Amino acid sequence: MQLLEEQQARLDAALRRSMVQALILLRNRNQLDPALLLPLLFKLFRVNDKQLRELLFRHIIADLKASNQRGRNERLNKTVQSFLYGVLADDNELAAKKSLAVLSELWRRHIWRDGRTVNCIASAVFHKSPAVMAAALKFFLGQDAAAADGDDSDDEDGDGEQGKTVVVAPTKEEVYKATQKGTKSSKRKKQAKLKRVMATLKKHARKEAALGSEGFAALHLLHDPQGFAEQLFGRLQGSRERWETRLDMMAVTSRVLGVHKLLLLNFYPFLQKYIAPHQRDVTAVLAALAQAVHELVPPEALAPVLRQLVDQFVHDSQCSVPQEPCGDGGGAQVFPGPGRGSGRRRRQR
Repeated sequence: MQLLEEQQARLDAALRRSMVQALILLRNRNQLDPALLLPLLFKLFRVNDKQLRELLFRHIIADLKASNQRGRNERLNKTVQSFLYGVLADDNELAAKKSLAVLSELWRRHIWRDGRTVNCIASAVFHKSPAVMAAALKFFLGQDAAAADGDDSDDEDGDGEQGKTVVVAPTKEEVYKATQKGTKSSKRKKQAKLKRVMATLKKHARKEAALGSEGFAALHLLHDPQGFAEQLFGRLQGSRERWETRLDMMAVTSRVLGVHKLLLLNFYPFLQKYIAPHQRDVTAVLAALAQAVHELVPPEALAPVLRQLVDQFVHDSQCSVPQEPCGDGGGAQVFPGPGRGSGRRRRQR
């Protein structure tokens, strides 16, 4: 173990993997304490070796699952989680990303579903690496499975999962052929195939709905939601990241504000400058605005935003079709009564 810890980068790849496999074998036979072995395995994520990282990832998940199967092993969990705070702050992007993927997978499998896990992932939101930050944001948006697939997309030996099979809904023509054309035997085969496809589509829909709720469940366990929202918004204000990443930062900030009913009055004027008909992903910005509004927000803080919303999206009868519904819906979300009423009165004039 000392040799692996001190000379991990210099060892031959095959020898290094053999040594790790030997340690895993000893652990599987209860000859090694996991509290000693697991920190070493997390450190080995720094090594640029795809096969080794896959081996480490599988074993860590399996070992922690087995350790918590009959009852929560709090001593081991606290030891590993305390160590992971340091790993996620590591300058090494590979180690931080893989450790974050482990935490996300443990959460998804209901092995670690406590506040320490969530706050450990929350610390990764402020990592200096944009890739690590983006992966942590995806977790709180319920998209961590997709983020894990592209975990090592930056390096040459991408470490993601196997490609996912895309299931397409059957067309009207396929349904017609399955019910109206062919012999009885061929119809039965086609109808059985249609049932399998529809069952798969329903399964995917249920999975997507569950992933969306996972992010909200995690947000409830934040130890200091006000401090988290303020720090994330501060980074957003000075951020030069890709637009998609900044959009995720807006979405997570708005969710924290809405879930915990917090006040961050500078957030609404910040969103106001992105409320325009030709703004890229304007519907996502409007969704972030709607999520951040709750009954404790003073109306005077929202009045300029609502005015911007009405000015930009509610027009006379000659306005384009996509703009008017967007304005009506956004206004109804922020102010259900006045938003729709003012729009109707304006169109009548």
